[in-house]
Amino acid sequence: MQFELPYNMAPKEPPLSEVMKGQWASMIGMAVMFVTTIGLATLIQPFYDHDEMRAFGPGSETKAGFILLEGMFILIFTFAIIWLAKKNLQKFIQVGILLVLWIALTFSVTPMAHLLMPIDDPTMDSTLAGSDAMIIQELSASDELILTNSTAIMSVENVDGSMESLAGGTIQWSFNIENQTGEPATAREPTIVESYGSYVICDDTSWKRVDSATGNILETYADDCTVGFVDADQEAWHIVRQRILKIDPFKPIEEIDTPINLNWMWVMPQGFDPNTILRIEHIGSSHLLIVCESWAGVIEIPSEPSEAGFEPAQIPTKWNITLQGEIFSAIAYGNTPGEAINDTAETQSLFFGYPDGTVDSFLVHANGSVMDNVNIDLTEAFEGPIRGLMLADCCDGGSNDLWVVDGTDLRIFMGSSMVDRSRNTIIEGDERVTMALIHRNTSNHEVLKDGVLLVDTETLNQSSPWIKAEFVIPEGAPFTIGGVDVQYADIIGIVFSILMMIALIIRPEWYVVNTAGILVGAGVSVMLGVSFVPWLVIIFMIGMAIYDHWAVNGSKHMLTLADTMIDLKLPILLVAPKDKDYSFLDEGDQVMTDRETEAQVELQSGSVEKVPKVLPPKPVQKKKSADAMFMGLGDVIFPGILVISSMTFLSGGSGFGIWSGPTMVALGTLIGGLCGYMVLMTQVARGKPQAGLPLLNGGSILGYLISALLFIGPSALAFNITLF
Repeated sequence: MQFELPYNMAPKEPPLSEVMKGQWASMIGMAVMFVTTIGLATLIQPFYDHDEMRAFGPGSETKAGFILLEGMFILIFTFAIIWLAKKNLQKFIQVGILLVLWIALTFSVTPMAHLLMPIDDPTMDSTLAGSDAMIIQELSASDELILTNSTAIMSVENVDGSMESLAGGTIQWSFNIENQTGEPATAREPTIVESYGSYVICDDTSWKRVDSATGNILETYADDCTVGFVDADQEAWHIVRQRILKIDPFKPIEEIDTPINLNWMWVMPQGFDPNTILRIEHIGSSHLLIVCESWAGVIEIPSEPSEAGFEPAQIPTKWNITLQGEIFSAIAYGNTPGEAINDTAETQSLFFGYPDGTVDSFLVHANGSVMDNVNIDLTEAFEGPIRGLMLADCCDGGSNDLWVVDGTDLRIFMGSSMVDRSRNTIIEGDERVTMALIHRNTSNHEVLKDGVLLVDTETLNQSSPWIKAEFVIPEGAPFTIGGVDVQYADIIGIVFSILMMIALIIRPEWYVVNTAGILVGAGVSVMLGVSFVPWLVIIFMIGMAIYDHWAVNGSKHMLTLADTMIDLKLPILLVAPKDKDYSFLDEGDQVMTDRETEAQVELQSGSVEKVPKVLPPKPVQKKKSADAMFMGLGDVIFPGILVISSMTFLSGGSGFGIWSGPTMVALGTLIGGLCGYMVLMTQVARGKPQAGLPLLNGGSILGYLISALLFIGPSALAFNITLF
């Protein structure tokens, strides 16, 4: 039965102020729960901001395929619940969802328990260590130091950081780099290049190559040589002043003035300074990265003669940068932070530090191409000068971390999200430093977890002691279960989660449902937020907003899902009572469907008073469903995911006061979500179920875009994602 209206009588809706009267308390309560859920997610975000905690593993945060997979899981879950409900398998639904919710609740509550009962982070105690040599940072590894004292190059192992010579290490092998007269070749320190399993040593008067594993001599030439290396075919090359040329392998090693084959000679790029070389690295099989104080470039190692005759051609250059009035104060090259350590990786990271505190990040591909690393923005992160940079695995994470000596402060940026884990270590001095991280196996700590950092602060004074910064590991966990350390906070989190589940089963009143819902929402928001970069989250949110609109206003199966959850009293929604006497226990199983019917009848009749005349009789209840406002947990989780993703993957920018740029973007995203919520409430107040995600997600995305441009700049909008 429906009421017919005259053709010229338009349905009359009551004023917005009238329909919202009496609903302000529930609307404000819902807004408070919205903010609280996302706020708790930001609180526990550092607990999960590690590469191993990404939903699909390290490196997956930029892969669109995984976000599509996540969306498919949500759709499968939704339709599975509806199908089970139609088959009257509500108990099966209840048990399954309670189990999933318990897991999510544990992931949320446990970090909060750790905040209340914090575990001491590893610290670093600084003392002095013996030296008598200079650390060659680019050649040293976690189990071996490569040192030089101007007369020899040495491989040193078993370093313990003591005040004994060479920090207590033992010499594995040593190679004499003096010339034939027994005197140092020149006043300039020799250049030593790691090149295909060997070290090539040049001191302006000779070219020497030794085996990097044994120190045995492999070949030597009495040629002028500023820099030497071998190519992929094991042929010898050298750079002499502004020329790069291949060494004739058939010439007698004693002879210096043999004729030069001009067809195998090229001119180095403008800006290259052989007297200020800081670092040289092989790139792939045919390129060489060279960094001088004011110039850096990637040159191609020729495989064919130039045939240029008496006028040597310019060496092919893949990339170069020339500084004007500046210098590189520090360089780091190696596996990209957050990616698995792999010497054969196709892409490596290159960091440049400057005296003004700037740090630039580049990606270097095996084909010699170099591009800005838009995923790492360290703008305004340091005060400077940048005295040292190093890529090394801090804490057995399986991937490199970025170590920075910023003025006198040692700072450690961990993982792909570059989380600052500085440990209040002071490195005195104002000169460029070299560093090496040594991992030890001691009687009371696991392998690779007791690190010793050695810092040479006076590279020109080989007798000056090094600074030793040693990790101080807190005492182990009180319990170990199945080889996993268990803290008291873990036990508290698990017990609290079990008690919440029991409360939901015994008495699922609205305050119990809300408590569980807020905690679950915070946990899910942070787990997904640390797993995907903002652009992937935005794509996810747009797709789910379109689906939500169709599911509520088109197929209406979302209303059926909501009724099922309300009937089972499951905490995948939030409840905001309008009256203090409201009881969630009295809600039936047709709340959302009845509201849709009531709203349609009101629109057709033009009068609220006519509703009872067209609705079928309903059993008497203590409270009507209209006495509370409901919001699906997903309406809170999706904006929360974007807030967490902003905190996790954005960097740099200018914040406000003590708040960083990424924090301001996260706050702007939250405010945008609240604006969308306010618009949504003007529709919900009329009693008709609404699709929340179009407005909530739309407001959050708009808030993100505006605040990202304001506080980070255009780099925050870089579309740095791939399918897989």
